[in-house]
Amino acid sequence: MNKKHIFITFLLSLVCGFSFAQILDDSTKQVYSTKTVKYILEDDILNNRKTFYNPDTTLTNFHLFDFNLRSGLLYQDLGNVGTAIKPLFFIPTTDIAKNLGYTTYGAYAFDVRKTTYFNTKSPYTNVNYVQSGGGTGIMHFTHSQNIKPRLNATLDVRRLSSSKQYGAPQTREERMVDSWAVMLHSNYESENGKYIILGSYNHFNHAPLEQGGIQPLSDSSTFVAESSLGNYRDFLSKLTGAASRDWRNELHVYHQYKLTNGFQVYHILDYQKRRDLFTDVKFGADSSEKAGFYQVIPKSVKDTLSMDLRYNLLENKFGIKGIYKGFAYRLYIRQRFYTMRSDSGNYLPNRINTETLVGGWANYFFPDSVRRVYAEAELGAVNTLGNLRLQAEYLSPRIKAGVSILRVPPNILDEKFTSIAYDWKKTLAKTFTTNLYASTSLQKGNFVLSPSAYNSLITNFIYYDTKAQVRQDSSAINIFRVGLGVEYRWKRLLIANQSYYTANTAENRLPTPKFANNTTISYEFIYAKVLRINAGVEIYYRSAYFANNFMPLTRQFFLQDQQKVWGTPVADVFADLKINKVRLFFKFAHVNQGFPSNGYYVSSTYPGLRRTFFLGVNWPLFD
Repeated sequence: MNKKHIFITFLLSLVCGFSFAQILDDSTKQVYSTKTVKYILEDDILNNRKTFYNPDTTLTNFHLFDFNLRSGLLYQDLGNVGTAIKPLFFIPTTDIAKNLGYTTYGAYAFDVRKTTYFNTKSPYTNVNYVQSGGGTGIMHFTHSQNIKPRLNATLDVRRLSSSKQYGAPQTREERMVDSWAVMLHSNYESENGKYIILGSYNHFNHAPLEQGGIQPLSDSSTFVAESSLGNYRDFLSKLTGAASRDWRNELHVYHQYKLTNGFQVYHILDYQKRRDLFTDVKFGADSSEKAGFYQVIPKSVKDTLSMDLRYNLLENKFGIKGIYKGFAYRLYIRQRFYTMRSDSGNYLPNRINTETLVGGWANYFFPDSVRRVYAEAELGAVNTLGNLRLQAEYLSPRIKAGVSILRVPPNILDEKFTSIAYDWKKTLAKTFTTNLYASTSLQKGNFVLSPSAYNSLITNFIYYDTKAQVRQDSSAINIFRVGLGVEYRWKRLLIANQSYYTANTAENRLPTPKFANNTTISYEFIYAKVLRINAGVEIYYRSAYFANNFMPLTRQFFLQDQQKVWGTPVADVFADLKINKVRLFFKFAHVNQGFPSNGYYVSSTYPGLRRTFFLGVNWPLFD
């Protein structure tokens, strides 16, 4: 028996043994479990819909171990976990304040707005671990316990690392991404329930190597042919001395006080301290690299290209909320103070920049208590006049429909960027979007149909051209997307399919695949009366299109018209297992590599994940 078989056997034995080690009383009845652990979300408290949830213990889709997989691969990354990422389809920006503009790594940080604030009857620990044969490792550790009956403290730690697929790695474990995310959060509710406070401190340190894509073996070739992607390790990377770092410290506090049954006051505090770095120590070593990859003539010849940007933000939101004549309402004023500087020059020199916005929200529940409609408005005031967000939405168990109108200022880095490679200072107009969307769900026997539609009309769209330079298009762009979900269940068999079709009037400025499809076929059964198994296959397909390339210096995705990506199906096989509260999964990603193609691209020079085996385990403990 080889070492891998010994390890798997040991792991299964360990899990099976400890899965029964729950907290028992004298009658061997389990006392504590996920049912005695509950959590709340800030949005529910804010909107006067206080709801308690239990930790997820379901087996379905457990093998979808990161947010991109859980979305159905509706994000474009650079072919590996932890790389720069953006939505596959157009999603309008809903924050009408002026933001920094670096978002490509933020998805790997904890989202303070989605923090799970626990209330536990016993100490609760949850360990989630994923390891791959290709060098990817993801660990998420949570420990939570109530210090007092109404006071809880929780520690969340997430560790992510992935290895190079190409670029002449010397070992299988040579790191490409090294990332830590740590969050400490707490919540308290007074004995009479009038005062609630939720707070979190979040640290994020994400350090990827920037490879620039895969380098052809022949100098006469522009791109590596997909038929040649059988062994990525044979190829070099376009950049060999470049690295980035996204470093953040964030403090978030929400608290409210109920003055009367229908009137409350609340305050939200956010403080963010960021440092974003990029270094290419071989920038001056090869003139072809400077002109070929960065596509610019440098202002000065230096051996190292670097960027060190520091950004600080303090935001306060003060508001009142409550219930009046059947309507839940909220009114607020939001004030922001931010500064930014860089080693390449002061972007916002010697001053604190301020923004003020005001907003309101109203929600009405119909008499059946399952249908509701809400409307929300936020407007710029004083120095943000013209910024606008209007949204209205109807929600019921079967139908969701809404409209949003947004007028959003350009990001800071869209208007000014300074380095020896890229340097611009522009005055850009605010982007205006009108968005309409609707979805429903229909069931007939064993079939469930879920059609959806989304339409966006955009003017003053900001994008980055084929030279990675910022541009703005004042003409109207229309994007129409329809989706259809089909699900069929027969006994323990599940066949599910989700497809999207997109019509885009500006494919050369906002490229998206015309057709995207995800198919899942799975079968669930019980082995030896205690082991539940759900096994199946997932097939992903995107029609070929000119996906954006990525510029690590500016951290922006930009246009390219030389190399199409996807255009081939990718299949993953999986098995999810559950015994008592412990869950495991085994997954073989891109199992069809070699048929019909040796590989595929997800960005113009970035190949997708090669055939890789993953193993994961989730282990909750209640003592």
